[in-house]
Amino acid sequence: MFFAARFLYKEYLLARHDTYVMFFQGSLTGLKVTSKVTYRGVKIGEVKRIEIAENKDKTEVEIPVYVDFYVARTFEAKYHPVDILIKKGYAATVTQTNFLTGDAEIALIPSTKSTETFPAKKGFYNQYPIFPTIENKKSTSFSDALTSVKITLNTINNLLQSKEVAQILKHTRAMAESIEKLANNLDQNTVPVIAYFTQALSQFSKAANSFENLTDYLSRHPESLIRGKS
Repeated sequence: MFFAARFLYKEYLLARHDTYVMFFQGSLTGLKVTSKVTYRGVKIGEVKRIEIAENKDKTEVEIPVYVDFYVARTFEAKYHPVDILIKKGYAATVTQTNFLTGDAEIALIPSTKSTETFPAKKGFYNQYPIFPTIENKKSTSFSDALTSVKITLNTINNLLQSKEVAQILKHTRAMAESIEKLANNLDQNTVPVIAYFTQALSQFSKAANSFENLTDYLSRHPESLIRGKS
């Protein structure tokens, strides 16, 4: 009984989610349900729901973003670490979208006197507290995009030129040649089991050769992983 109560108490402490609502003024490109919410580089929550709504004056469209923070439970009524972050001047911003994956995340960063947070005062939306946000005005430049692509292509090229890949190709080529010789030496007029086995060996040999050809092509044209084979 004691151990069961201790287990339930531990689960009670760890299972709490504090839900807040965020309103961003800038682009939400790449943001989706389950997108990460980070603080000091660590995931402390995720996007729970994204809606479209109208403002109080019914003149503008808003996009409330509901976020679940992972908060350790306690029986103390005044235990609210997320509120402490707000009091310390932290605000949420949508990070720069990853050029390759298209994903974005929400980062909690300290605001400064020169940055404008929204809302300026603490408020509630649909009975949920509103977490202040900062508009991320930094956009991905074409130069940044080219740099990201160049780094990716260099990484792919280095991988394909590595000794490990060369060894794999060497063993694959030797295996394909051995299997092809074995398949040619088998009598095609023997029992069906042998015939099926021979056919399987031939298919495996073709697959090995195809893998070698693909790897050779990628080593010469790594950019095809991004733009496709021309």
